[in-house]
Amino acid sequence: MYICSLTKHSFPGWDINLSRDYHEKNIIYLLTLLLLCCFRQNIHAEYFRNLNLGNGLSQFSVMSICQDSLGRMWFGTHEGINIYDGHHIRYYKGWVESDPGEKLWLGNSIDYIHCGNDGNIYFIADRNLFTYDIRCERFSQLTTGNQTSALTTTDTAIWYTRHDTLFVWDTQKKQSLYVRNLPASDITALTITRNGNIYIGTDNGIYIAQNATDPNMKHQLQNKGVHTIFESSSREIWIGTYMDGLYRIINGKLTNVPYSPHDGKGTSDRQIRQFTEDSQHNIWFGTFSGLEKYNPQTGLYTKIQIPQHVGGLSHPSLFALYTDRQGIIWLGSYYGGVSYFNPGKEEYLHYNYQSHAQPGIYYSYIGEMVQDNERNLWISTDGGGISQIGPGWNLLKQFTAGKADGLPHNNIKSIVYDPRRNNLYIGTYLGGLSRYDIRQHTFHNYRNRADNPGDIIYHLEIWNDKLYLTTRKGLFCLDPDTDTFQFLSNTSSFCEYFDISPQGTLYIMGWNYVDIFSLTDNTLTRRISMTPYDCYGNLSHILATDQGAYISTLGSGIYFYNAKSHEVTHYTHANSQLPSDYCYNIARVDEHSIAISTDKGITLFTPEKRQASTIVLPAEIPLIYGGGLYVSPQHEIYIGGPKGITMVPAESFRSNAAHNSPLYFSRLWINNRLVTPLSADNILDQTLPFTHKLKLKHNQNNCIIEFTYSDHKEQSRRQTFEYKLEGFDDKWISTSANEIHYTNLDPGNYTLKVRPQQGSEEQTISLQIYISTPWYSTIWAWMLYLITIGAGSFWFVRNKLAKRALALSLEKERFEKQHIEEVNRAKLVFFTNVSHEFRTPLTLIISHLDALLQEQLPVQLYNKLLKIKQNTQYMTNLITELLDFRKFTQNHVILHLASQDICLMLEEIYLTFTDYAQQRKIDYTFESEPKNILCWIDRTQMEKVFFNLLSNAFKYTPDGGSIRLKACIQGNQLIIQTTDSGTGIPENEKQRIFERFFQGEDQKGQEKYPGTGIGLALTKNIVEAHHGTITVSSILHQGSTFTVTLPLEKEVFNEDTRVQFCENTPPKEEKAYFPPCQEPALPPIPQPQENPLLQNEPENETADSGEKKKYTLLLVEDNPDLLQTLKNIFDPFYRVITATNGKEGLSATFEHKPDIIISDIMMPEMNGTEMCLKIKSNIDLCHIPVILLTALNSTEQNIEGLNRGADDYITKPFDTQILLARTNNLVRNRLLIQHQLKKQPISEVDLASINPLDQQFLQKVDEVIEQHIDDVEFDIPKLCQEVGMGRSLLYSKFKALTGMTPNNFLLNYRLKYAATLLQKYPTLPIAEVSDRSGFSSPLYFSRCFKNQYGETPQNYRRKQSEDS
Repeated sequence: MYICSLTKHSFPGWDINLSRDYHEKNIIYLLTLLLLCCFRQNIHAEYFRNLNLGNGLSQFSVMSICQDSLGRMWFGTHEGINIYDGHHIRYYKGWVESDPGEKLWLGNSIDYIHCGNDGNIYFIADRNLFTYDIRCERFSQLTTGNQTSALTTTDTAIWYTRHDTLFVWDTQKKQSLYVRNLPASDITALTITRNGNIYIGTDNGIYIAQNATDPNMKHQLQNKGVHTIFESSSREIWIGTYMDGLYRIINGKLTNVPYSPHDGKGTSDRQIRQFTEDSQHNIWFGTFSGLEKYNPQTGLYTKIQIPQHVGGLSHPSLFALYTDRQGIIWLGSYYGGVSYFNPGKEEYLHYNYQSHAQPGIYYSYIGEMVQDNERNLWISTDGGGISQIGPGWNLLKQFTAGKADGLPHNNIKSIVYDPRRNNLYIGTYLGGLSRYDIRQHTFHNYRNRADNPGDIIYHLEIWNDKLYLTTRKGLFCLDPDTDTFQFLSNTSSFCEYFDISPQGTLYIMGWNYVDIFSLTDNTLTRRISMTPYDCYGNLSHILATDQGAYISTLGSGIYFYNAKSHEVTHYTHANSQLPSDYCYNIARVDEHSIAISTDKGITLFTPEKRQASTIVLPAEIPLIYGGGLYVSPQHEIYIGGPKGITMVPAESFRSNAAHNSPLYFSRLWINNRLVTPLSADNILDQTLPFTHKLKLKHNQNNCIIEFTYSDHKEQSRRQTFEYKLEGFDDKWISTSANEIHYTNLDPGNYTLKVRPQQGSEEQTISLQIYISTPWYSTIWAWMLYLITIGAGSFWFVRNKLAKRALALSLEKERFEKQHIEEVNRAKLVFFTNVSHEFRTPLTLIISHLDALLQEQLPVQLYNKLLKIKQNTQYMTNLITELLDFRKFTQNHVILHLASQDICLMLEEIYLTFTDYAQQRKIDYTFESEPKNILCWIDRTQMEKVFFNLLSNAFKYTPDGGSIRLKACIQGNQLIIQTTDSGTGIPENEKQRIFERFFQGEDQKGQEKYPGTGIGLALTKNIVEAHHGTITVSSILHQGSTFTVTLPLEKEVFNEDTRVQFCENTPPKEEKAYFPPCQEPALPPIPQPQENPLLQNEPENETADSGEKKKYTLLLVEDNPDLLQTLKNIFDPFYRVITATNGKEGLSATFEHKPDIIISDIMMPEMNGTEMCLKIKSNIDLCHIPVILLTALNSTEQNIEGLNRGADDYITKPFDTQILLARTNNLVRNRLLIQHQLKKQPISEVDLASINPLDQQFLQKVDEVIEQHIDDVEFDIPKLCQEVGMGRSLLYSKFKALTGMTPNNFLLNYRLKYAATLLQKYPTLPIAEVSDRSGFSSPLYFSRCFKNQYGETPQNYRRKQSEDS
């Protein structure tokens, strides 16, 4: 880019030019142009772009530069070598990977870089020669010893010097070849010319040989240190020295270029570093102080000087220069990184207006611009007035406000040029409209005129030789010939911008709409709302054409309104290659293109093709909303901004397709992992640019492919590319990024093609991609699948049929098993129900037998009756065993485990059968080792096991046989065996011996006492419930052995929910024993004459005898025989009332209020538990004790009865004496509570044994009396009111619970309270005690107290004091 940064000091007299008269100004202007032409060669400047650490450079000092065959730039620094592909920089330094798993020390300082004829890179690092294979991305070291000092290349070979020897590297044989010895070892430069001459630079001049075999080397420039040697295209040799300036060899003659920094005839510095040549054959060389150029056409030397902040060199000391294939010159500085520029093309030019403006003038930005007939550029500023800039970018005039006949205001909103009259119309903010006559150099202001359209002018346009302007007052027209205003229309809002088409259609831009105004008839024809067209940003500018109008927006791109069809077309970043949707300004370039200023650069847009070409400006040249945009007739685009004016020729947007900058695929990522030729996956044999086909596995189908367009010349242009993956994409896809993503590609063949936007076939690159089919999707796999499916289907059908047959068989078996289970269950239910029915007659039998056995009977009769009772008891045990067996089969039994000496239990069971064994002469023994064994068992259940086993042993052992019971410990288990010499068990019956109801066919009829077939089944359930096992071994006709194995540890039962642990061994239930010839006696019940508590109670007489029977008993039983038996049992001791069902029993309870009730459970109409619930739920009856009789002796039935409020639960058949004892105990407990209530306060009496309703009643009475204890007026009616109970009910309730009437209870309560006061307060007067206790007079209190306690209150207090 060409940048002109001129100052007034460059053109003396400019200050005068701005103030002298017109003729003098013209003369000086011509002189200025002449001076500009004369000295333009000394005012040359170049625009540089820079690469530094922020761009990824490894280090600032760049000592060598080269370009490889892909167009990538290589930079050698003091810290490694860098590769720049136009987008990214990669660098290598220190240790690098040479081969897989191997490291190579690359070094740091890179002094020479060259691209060899084989396409590889050769460079010297730390004075050793290295090569980089660009196809394999692999470094190799060619020399060692740190003695390689110079390197150069020719079209055929690689030349280098090592110490004092010249070598050539054979790229075919990959080996070094000796060339010749050199006369010096301090070699600093090496050049092989096109005709084969060898130039060697040293610290002591230069050595020249005609060829490699020339024995005579010419030595020149002795004592001068040579830094570099360069051959130009004209075969001229340029020699740069360290401190002695520049030398040239022309046609074999050595000449010195003079040091002449001011006249262009020589160099500006004596330290010459490096040379390069551009396409115009200009020689560029770097020096200690900067960049210089030699023009062979003029023979002049020019030093390139430009301030760094506007694109100058980042550092002046240059060590490396290189011209790439596009003609771009690359510069490496000592401490400024890389700079590069294009000497043959000025892509854009930036004019720093601030450096030329008058001191003290402030402006925000440069707005609208126009060009006059003399090609002078007039610019308007926001706060700095207007200026005129000449064609050579020299500032000719600058006008600011301050004079009466000058510019009215410095804030310029719009300017327009009238070419016919050579006038400039200026619209200002707050200064109104002004006209500047360029010929007369005079201003004419309209502010003070009567027809002034306003002080705030928004925009100006000239159409049809008239000036149109918008103000806050509306739209006006000025006729320049008559100089008069015409009001056209009052716009609805402030109109900051408008434009006029060639046909006279005026487009007025609003906030989010556009008004269309016809200037031919001065009417508003249409309003276009932008909201329906997804316009979210504000409108920024409008451009009228002969076909319609372009509308730019801030955030929604560009719209085009077609005046003929009234259609709106939308152009955005997404659909039209625009760099951004934030468009600040638009201007017409030609009939096909428009220029757009955006926040991403300057864009040349072709709407018909939806193509955009963008030039991105540096950050130092920002573009803003409000900046001017003007296209000159010469197609030069001027953009105004806060930093001055940028001029871009329209040709800069045209891409140069003839350059040699290839588009190539650069890097490959598979499954988010970078793939290189050194990768272990072996995807790439060589780097991606040289790969034409990729073979990937099926799981390598997620690809990121980067491509690079090494176009350093067009880097300011925003490049857009198109790509298409044939076999996947149907059309070309546009992108501005340099990478392509594809995920989850299916197996198959693809071809990826990439080209520049709308590029030709020659510019298209392609890459074939083959993704292999996984083994499970190959044709062989599918054949295998079909075979497998067929075989599987056959197997499935066959298996289904087999399963169906098996299911039918199992269903039949299950049905038979279920039938057997149902039969067994029916047996159990039948036996259980029959057992319930058996218990009632057994109860009658046992009751009558007990009554008979209590009488005086002959011994023979007594023994027969006793034997009858024993068999009855045996039958009862069988019934109990059957019920227990059902409990075990339904898992309803809870084991109560305790640690017990099982040997003691076994010995007791053993002794039970000793007499029987002696009678049958059976050898009966018991062994235990050790003698005492502790085991966790439920003794009650375990006794059934061994009683059953020994009973079976005696049952099937013939007389004179043997039975042995043995216990021992094996490990942590207890082993108990019963062995007999009986008939034995057949082999086919061993597996079924523990089944329910099973009886061996050979055993039936042989045993003395036939069984039920449930004994061993019950035994097995009990043993397994103890987490043990029971097995049998038997030999037919020789005997059987039953082995019971039990665990000894407690821990095996921790997870068992059907187990409860007991700390002590539960005592065995002992039955009451009565001598056979003794009359049974009723347990002592307090009689009136014996118990002083009952002295005042009335006595009842029965209707049929004269005996005194104080307590009433209600018997409820549906069996008339059992009812009569019970009546006979209790009739001698109670007044007995009978009922045959629960309903009659409840009625009798309400009627007679009995002292105790004995009831059966299973009865018609109302069962016993329901009757008990109704009694215990009634406050009038709940105090009556209830005993329930039932044949259901399970824990669940017992709990249910007790939950219904029963005071006791007795199972059938029962012992008569136990029934009498429990009945008497309940009556006695009631009498004891009555006795305690007479002697102690209610709060001190244990009421846990009475009904909860009674407890609440007594507690309520206690609270009420305590609250009114000192109230003399408190009596029974008030007590009834407080308690909420009638007087008669209260009386009966008190009588039943306390044995006292309510009056007696209240008097007794007051006296007990008084006794407490007498004990607690010894000094309290008797009258005070009487009052506090609620007595009406002390005398009455004393008399009552003496009747209760047998002494006066005074004596009671004295006696209590003496006792204490």
